[in-house]
Formats: sequence, structure tokens, C-alpha cells
Amino acid sequence: MRANVLNDTALVRQARQFAWLSIDSDKPSNAGFVEKFPTEGVPVFLVIDSATEKVALSWYGSATASQLVTLLEDGKRVAPGGGSGAEALLARADELNGQKKLAEAAEFYEQALKAGGPAWPRRARTVESLVMAYDFGHNQKACAETAAREAPSLARDRSFVNTVYFGLDCAQPGAPELSKIEQLAEEGVKLPGVLGDDTSGLYMILASTYRRDKGEDAATRTATSWLHYLQGQIAKASSAETRMGYDFQLVSAALFLHQPELALADVERAERDLPRDYNPPLLLATLYREMERYDDALRACDRAMARAYGQANLRVYLARGRVLAKKGDAVGARKAYAEGLDFGRTLAEAPAKSYLDALQKSLDSIGKTQ
Repeated sequence: MRANVLNDTALVRQARQFAWLSIDSDKPSNAGFVEKFPTEGVPVFLVIDSATEKVALSWYGSATASQLVTLLEDGKRVAPGGGSGAEALLARADELNGQKKLAEAAEFYEQALKAGGPAWPRRARTVESLVMAYDFGHNQKACAETAAREAPSLARDRSFVNTVYFGLDCAQPGAPELSKIEQLAEEGVKLPGVLGDDTSGLYMILASTYRRDKGEDAATRTATSWLHYLQGQIAKASSAETRMGYDFQLVSAALFLHQPELALADVERAERDLPRDYNPPLLLATLYREMERYDDALRACDRAMARAYGQANLRVYLARGRVLAKKGDAVGARKAYAEGLDFGRTLAEAPAKSYLDALQKSLDSIGKTQ
């Protein structure tokens, strides 16, 4: 997003209307902000009312520059209140969504869709927000049903892809709407002009769904197309930072195909291009582990640890423990997990919780196998 969207001139006219803040959630110095404004993942965009310090609008995932302008405008509408009809209902839904009152937010998003009608300019954005509210609120049935109902009528753009993504993420095996959403996803991954991250994410969830339900042939076909798509995006990328964003996904595709070597050269190049970034060696540790190059994996962990900070260190401890466990060094793995837990307890609890849980679960698992 930083490399491809946030530098767009379409955002210039918004610059003086907001105090712009970028938060690195791994840095311990930002723990207070992360605890006060918890999110479902990254990237996430928050419009915060400076008068109340409450979230007026929360948006998970990427967005085009024009969509981001719309989100900012909607966020400004929430803060002072006002508006009428569908716009007021949308503002109320966004306010509740920002407060993590997801079930209530979904009700208002549904009301806004009914009030706005088929030609309402905010319809696509509202559909996206609705399926996300259902998903994050753990109402998977409503999420999938909404995606199957609304996606076919959307323009074939980023909003369509995102709606289908969440619908497929929610759809359970045997659900009547699953086949329809899969067909929409097959269409979505081929759409031109969509942000690469969004297309890649749709490939990923479609391949995973096929592995779960349709078997390895369908999963492998989709994942192979996913990998080729990413290789094409990497070849066209204009900067090392942009390529790095795709490298994360390339590693996922290669691991999905059980062929980690397919991503190796790209990630090794990323480490040369970004010598201060902990992410390339951390990704290499995973690839080397799956290739049973354990000493290379441990050296990659050392390089990652030297560059990491805060929560990122917990990811390195976890990676080191997994390398040692696969190598057969249970004592070393336990030590890595335990050291990670000790370090994690020095960090703010809420931001580090998911990593601490993973470290504890891994430590307990090692103990049970001995």
C-alpha cells in the first residue's frame, strides 16, 4: 500500500484534512496505541476522531487510491454526525464497526443497503464492510450468504474481489452458496486492474478451499496459477519494497505446493536488496527448514534476530524453535520457545498475545512428544 497507493496524487487534497500517522505495530514504543486500537490484522486503516479519540471508521485490507478517498470522506461524516437516509445509516454502521460492535454494525450496513438501493454510489463499499463485519463477528453463515447474494451485481473491480474473498473465507463445506462463490472467485482472479495483493489473496483462499473440498488436482491447478501470477507481479515491480510485499505471498504459494525451492531465489534477492529488513531472512528460515537445510535456516534466524525488534523477535524465536524441532533437537527447540516466552513477557500483553500463545502451544507440544 505504501509503495503503490499512498503516494497517489488523488490523496493530495485530503492531506490537510487529516493528521496522518503510520504505526509499526511491532515496535514496543507503539504498544499503547495497539492496545487502545486493536485490529484484526494488517494493513488496517483507522479514521480516529481527535475530539473523542474514538474510531470513526475501520477498514481492514488494501484499497485503491479512489476507494481510500471515499473511506476518508466517510470517516469525516461519522465524526460530526449528520446526514440522512442511507448515508446516515452507513455512518452509524461505521461508528459501531469502529467500536467493535460488529453484530450491530452489520444490522446498520444491511439497512443502508436497503435504503440506498441498487444505484447508490456507496453500495459496493457498504457490501464489503458488511461481509467483513459478519466475518470478524463470527457470523460465517450470514457472511457467505451475503457475498453470494451481493457479489454478482457488483462491478468487476477490487470491491468484487474483496467481497468474494470474505465470502469464500466464510463458506463452510456443503453450504449451498459455496459453489457459486467458487465460480465468482475463478472469475475474480482473472480480472485486470485489481491490486495485486487482492488478487493474490483470492488465489490463496480459493486454493485452500479446493484443497479442503475438491482435492489436490484443483488445489494444485489454482496454486500453480497463483505462483505464476506472483512471479509476473514481481517481474513488473518497480522497487525492492514492492517486490518484498509479493515475496511473502510467493513463499506461501511455494509452501502450498510443497516446493519451497520455487521461492528461494526471490527471497535471497530480497535479503540482498533490503539488508536491514528482518523479513527476508525470516522467510528464508522457513524455506530452508522445509528444504531440510537446517544449518542455513538457523543462520537465517540469527540474521533476522539481529534486525528484528519487539513483537518481531517473537516470530524469530518461534521460527528458530520450529527449525530445531524439525531437525530433531527437542532440547534446543524447548529453549528457543522458552526464551521467546521470557522475552514476550517484557512486552505489552495485548499486542504480543497471539505470538505468546503460539510459543506456549509449541513448547507444550514439544513436551508431549518426549
